[in-house]
Amino acid sequence: MPAAIAITHADCTYHHLRQMARKCRDANHSRRLPAIAGVMAGKVSRGDIAHRAGVGIQTLRDWIVRDDREGPAGLGDRPRQGRPPILGQGRLSTLKGWLDTGPPEGLAGWTVGVLKDIISRVFEVTISKEGLRLLIRRMGFCKLSPCPLHPKADREAQKAFRTGFRKIAMSRLPAGTDLSRVDVWFRDEARIGQKGMLSRVWACKGTRPRTPRDCRHGYCCLFSALCPARGGAIGHVCGRANAIGMNRPLEDVGSMVPRGRHALVIFDGAGWHRSRDLACPDNASVLRLPPHSPELNSAEDVFQFLKSNHCASRVIDATGDVKTRVAAAWEAFTGQSDRIQSIGHRSRAKVHWEMGAEKSCDWVWSIRYYLLVLV
Repeated sequence: MPAAIAITHADCTYHHLRQMARKCRDANHSRRLPAIAGVMAGKVSRGDIAHRAGVGIQTLRDWIVRDDREGPAGLGDRPRQGRPPILGQGRLSTLKGWLDTGPPEGLAGWTVGVLKDIISRVFEVTISKEGLRLLIRRMGFCKLSPCPLHPKADREAQKAFRTGFRKIAMSRLPAGTDLSRVDVWFRDEARIGQKGMLSRVWACKGTRPRTPRDCRHGYCCLFSALCPARGGAIGHVCGRANAIGMNRPLEDVGSMVPRGRHALVIFDGAGWHRSRDLACPDNASVLRLPPHSPELNSAEDVFQFLKSNHCASRVIDATGDVKTRVAAAWEAFTGQSDRIQSIGHRSRAKVHWEMGAEKSCDWVWSIRYYLLVLV
């Protein structure tokens, strides 16, 4: 029988090895360190130590050799060569460029099948759909619902509004306004009707659930305004959108603003928003968004939430019942200040945070439709 291999180095003691095993986060490494510590102590046979570690006596001998040559750090898992990747670093960079720039003309979006065919044609390699899907996810990509962009939207004007919000807002406020006492309100209106929409539902994988949807076109208009910083919202339901319906939310905003504070009301440039009949309270100022920029208005998120969670997948018998349902949904929403703050939040949307500072107010305007649908 060959003689047992002795541990010749004395860099670490028994207690030091046990302490290293407790702090080690690698399961295999933390299993080998106590085994070497047990061999070093010599109180238990090596056969029992190997049994406790769940390995054979030969594996334990290999651990001792590695510890003798490389020390305790050499007991960790070594990198394995394995099969070379199908797509090397250069090809992965090319694939990432394809995903970043979007699909070519004629395709609405990338699919795993289309990418698989292009990779097979360009790189002359074969990869399965499942493998390609996992590879894309490892690169940090996933399927997301895109933010809508109006074809006539001016991206430069939107960027200027975001970065120069402080100066634009100050130009709309009365002279001498205390910037620490300004509240930001988002105002807009939406048409909600019988036709509604289909929202996501929980169902077994591989099935296609069915849900009712009304095909009639009766509707009503919801005029609303919300202040995410304070968690407040006001609104009313009417039959059509016009300047008269627009004035009522402005009056309500003026009545809800505490005494001594000033409201900055942000809305788009619809026709009735520019009417001569528009009446703005003395304690409120108006700030219009760039044209074709609904993504800059937090009120749009609220409408998406109401349509997805209160008015979707339902059949409303009469047109008059639409107003009742929308009014009930809005009443329930206005009682949830936490949800108003969550949905309507924009980074640094409280004007007085940044308007008194020298740095610009670069808002984060990403619309989180995937969150609104799943709430």
